[in-house]
Amino acid sequence: MTFKLAINGADRTVEVDGDTPLLWVLRDVLGMTATKFGCGQVLCGACTVHIDGAPTRSRVTPRRRPRAA
Repeated sequence: MTFKLAINGADRTVEVDGDTPLLWVLRDVLGMTATKFGCGQVLCGACTVHIDGAPTRSRVTPRRRPRAA
């Protein structure tokens, strides 16, 4: 599926499965490695990104859920 994302003020288009966690879209597809995998259990907060100003764990957020990242 093709998705449009607004990331740090720039529009990006990605082609990924809708169930792909946002973390992997950011890191593997877009090469934005500042977001980390961390503990893998969503406990440490290393995968946290802000979506519409709210902190969100990107490890468990599927790409189809957020409107912006």
